Amino acid sequence: MNKKKILLIMSRKILSDALIAQTKDDLRFELQADQNYDSALITAISCQPEIVVVEIPESGRFRLAEKCLNICDAIREQVPGCKQVLLCSESDTGSCRAAIQAKQENRIDDFLYYDTSINYLFSKLESLMQ
Repeated sequence: MNKKKILLIMSRKILSDALIAQTKDDLRFELQADQNYDSALITAISCQPEIVVVEIPESGRFRLAEKCLNICDAIREQVPGCKQVLLCSESDTGSCRAAIQAKQENRIDDFLYYDTSINYLFSKLESLMQ
């Protein structure tokens, strides 16, 4: 069984490192992370993931959901077949609305909240794999 490549675009290095460590012995997933949103498209083109998870950070230049959605749009255009998942704060009304609208408009394949369990995240990722 080939592991599916998943790219994590996350500002929270501690979270991406924990997710990578959690899947170290997992036969389903091969996770890679990039904390630099400016290089996310180049990283995606280079690693050709089946799924990209983009965190909408709560601070910094990319805290606006539309900036993260633009990254998703660019990856969708340059890496055909790559599924898109947004990760957003359940307490950020703007990000939540943007994620729901993006899902309805098929700009992303799904979204999750920060407080999602690891098991739910992994089951969601598995459900998106072809």
